[in-house]
Amino acid sequence: MTLHCTFQPTHPTIYSRRVACLIHHQDPLFLDLIGTCHSDSTKPAILRPQHLAWYRTHLARGLTLYPPDILGTMLREKKLEQDKNGALLIPTEAPENVSAPQYPLISPMNEYFFDGTSDIAIFPPPVSIEPTDVDFGACPGPGDPNPVPLCLMNHTKGKITVVWTRRPDCPFWVTPDTCDVPPLKSMAMRLHFHPPYPNCLYAVELEAFTVYKVCAGRRHGGGEGCLSSRNLNSRVGLEGGCCGIHPLCAKLLLGWIVVLTGLPSPRLMGL
Repeated sequence: MTLHCTFQPTHPTIYSRRVACLIHHQDPLFLDLIGTCHSDSTKPAILRPQHLAWYRTHLARGLTLYPPDILGTMLREKKLEQDKNGALLIPTEAPENVSAPQYPLISPMNEYFFDGTSDIAIFPPPVSIEPTDVDFGACPGPGDPNPVPLCLMNHTKGKITVVWTRRPDCPFWVTPDTCDVPPLKSMAMRLHFHPPYPNCLYAVELEAFTVYKVCAGRRHGGGEGCLSSRNLNSRVGLEGGCCGIHPLCAKLLLGWIVVLTGLPSPRLMGL
């Protein structure tokens, strides 16, 4: 069987998603999908597989909650070092035979269920949202149901930019679709629903991409400083070479289910 994946970006940014393939009677398989979208005015650094490796290493070392500018300053001040693979680490006085923390070996089933979209996660998410599931219930019409309030929380120590993705035919959307959230603060949002047809079932998973604000708007090749990494990783040019800067967790996977009553056997609208 040959599977085809289509990349249709909606914003000039870096995209990454780890997709699980569920197979009967065996552990899930995972596929890392990455892509970079450029516009005439915004040209983010191209995301590469090495960036994912750096991200996971920095996640294990507790560095993913710090924005690139703070990490760059700490590196210049010798408060951080780089290992042989270019990843950052905190200097310690541990014996030489004690290695720096690495990304642990996680069983596929644990990775699938504890991915950060529920109350249990292997690593604390840098960004979270409440609630994570919304049911609009029966919508009698004729008007649209009232929007549902959401609260997006930034657990990092840097300001982030949030961008929600939405297909034109999707009856669900979040406002504001783009916003900045200060460090360790939250932002109020609203989930909207406009059912195009009565007597149907609607279900969708919405997704948002986040990036540290210090990285937004920079152009590739702009000299020293953070390249415009939007999603998973970037490179920071410093004296004596480059250091791999950790990514911000890329996505918020949110699911909402809407049930409209009226048909004995309602059809599912695949939106």
